[in-house]
Amino acid sequence: MPLVPERRAVLVDTGVLVAVFNRLDPQHSAAAAWLARNTAPLLTVEPVLSETAFFLPARLRAALATLAAKRVLQVHDVDDAGHARMAELFDKYADQDPDWADLALVWLAETAGVHCIATLDMAGFSVYRIKGRKRFEMALLA
Repeated sequence: MPLVPERRAVLVDTGVLVAVFNRLDPQHSAAAAWLARNTAPLLTVEPVLSETAFFLPARLRAALATLAAKRVLQVHDVDDAGHARMAELFDKYADQDPDWADLALVWLAETAGVHCIATLDMAGFSVYRIKGRKRFEMALLA
């Protein structure tokens, strides 16, 4: 089932979430400030939460889950059609060695009609295209 487009929404990638929670991350101040001033809905996918939790100390994982529980982060599950689309994307971007979470975010961008992403992975998301044509708009953290 297609998602309702949220044109003002911003997709959130792993690196931004890790930086928000990890005060020792070089991007912590920029990510925390960006999050504090952001007013757009924040969308992500379950693989981003799993990847983020992997990089966070155990004591911070509950805070991440709380963001999702309170819908500060709107978490979307990839359905069967989404997995099929991700398989196509893995083939298309095989030379880039994409990870699961990144391609799940590409799927969400295509499904939800959201083109803006908060990411520290500028290299990857400058290559990926939404529906094969549209570039991602990068939310600047600075």
